[in-house]
Amino acid sequence: MKTVKVQQPTRLQDFALQPTSRYKLESILDLTLPFPDNGICGIVLYGLYGTGKTTLANLLPGLIDTAKSDPNAQNTKPSLIVDTTQPYFDVHACAQGQNGTQLTQLIQTRTQLVSFNNSGYHFVILDEVDNLTEAAQAGLKAIMNKPQVIFIMTTNNLDKIDNGIENRSVVIDMNMPPVGNWLPILRRVYTDAQLTPPSDAALEQVVAAGRGSARSIFTDVVMAANQAKKAGQTGVSNVANLRS
Repeated sequence: MKTVKVQQPTRLQDFALQPTSRYKLESILDLTLPFPDNGICGIVLYGLYGTGKTTLANLLPGLIDTAKSDPNAQNTKPSLIVDTTQPYFDVHACAQGQNGTQLTQLIQTRTQLVSFNNSGYHFVILDEVDNLTEAAQAGLKAIMNKPQVIFIMTTNNLDKIDNGIENRSVVIDMNMPPVGNWLPILRRVYTDAQLTPPSDAALEQVVAAGRGSARSIFTDVVMAANQAKKAGQTGVSNVANLRS
């Protein structure tokens, strides 16, 4: 039996997002929101554990670079844009209590060079940026004034982010979108596996049980799909909740 797996996201449409969060991101990709511009050069993705912040953060450099440099992207709905340029980007996992001196120096050094990405921008991802000390965040805030650099940050705790960093960023709430925004994504897991999806009511219960965690939601959906495959069934009727 071939095990059912969730396909990795390649576009915004693959994420369940709050309407305002989707609007902001699509506005960046269709270029109606000048970015970076007017002192705004960062994106802060915040939310509970498992909401897809890091996954989206790692996808955004390619989507933004493509939107800014591939002529075909402007004839594509922003939610359907995929990475066609494969830009280089730096990823930094921020450690608890990190003072940030070496980090800011490294970012300074890397971004002083000319970017060979199609858009001409450097991309810097800072995962769990709230782990940085206040001094480190102050140093980061200072280098966010550099031109041609886009900072993409994730955090579980927006209240621990320096106000200056937040003010220089587009803030994206990744917490609990409307349940209906999940349904087409979950149905696709089953149809990709050549299974008939369960009812919308059953999927809504899965989303509710997941409490906003994409990890939990997808685990429940995949478990049910694999159980159906193992039993030789062509569809799924019930979905058990791993965390209930």
